[in-house]
Amino acid sequence: MFYNKAKKTAIAELKRNESSYNNLGVQANQLAMDLYSSRKLASNAIDRIEKYINTLANTPKEFVKEIDEVKLNIKEFNEAVRIEKENASANIKGGAAAGVGVGVGGAIATLGPTTAMAIATTFGTASTGTAIASLSGAAATNAALAWLGGGALTAGGGGMAAGNAFLALAGPVGWGIAGALAVGGGAFAAIKNKKAANDAHKKNLELQNKIFELRPKKAKLAELLKKTNDLREGLSVTTMVNSFPADYRLFNDVQKESLAALINNARSMGQLINERIA
Repeated sequence: MFYNKAKKTAIAELKRNESSYNNLGVQANQLAMDLYSSRKLASNAIDRIEKYINTLANTPKEFVKEIDEVKLNIKEFNEAVRIEKENASANIKGGAAAGVGVGVGGAIATLGPTTAMAIATTFGTASTGTAIASLSGAAATNAALAWLGGGALTAGGGGMAAGNAFLALAGPVGWGIAGALAVGGGAFAAIKNKKAANDAHKKNLELQNKIFELRPKKAKLAELLKKTNDLREGLSVTTMVNSFPADYRLFNDVQKESLAALINNARSMGQLINERIA
């Protein structure tokens, strides 16, 4: 049948691109989760630094001031972590599978508060243009979950139940293009060959553009994760707590340099935690 071969070729290419895009999305999602986890560990390390500075006798005032500024800088991120914990017991993944087609794959089905906040703190901007994590309380929860396409948990919503809206809004990590295109469901099978070939070709171009956009995001995620992990290694206070004097006036020059370096690392981490991917 005329255009039958063209249709088959276009659909085969579409499926290959779909697979590539979904794989990229899964990888980017995992990197976002790993980055969020590393940032939480870094925030906890900054808390330990703050505690150490506050218990150290005769701590230079500038050190106290700098740690206070770091804590202020990461307040937005810590608010996101609080939102995650508040919603951790809520089931927002059950509605996901019910709201979307099988072609979406497992990524959506595993979405929960941790993933939501990982994405929100890495990519997220609320509809007002304000970073989602800078909002507070219910407003933050509503903004983050609405951005992901579902009703707020606090209002009894299903979180991810608005399947197609979620697919449209999940672009930063590339989930669910299969559901949007309905490739796996054979949506093109019943369409006339010429139209199916043209439609598949258009979707291929769209998908190739999305792959082109997603690859640098994934690379940036990997870069951010490495920088965060590397810098986090310089936030340990264990040696200072266990072997340094309890009074700063008794520090030798090497110990003073070590503490100054720790404070500098904390300051750098305070900036790195807030870095977003456009």
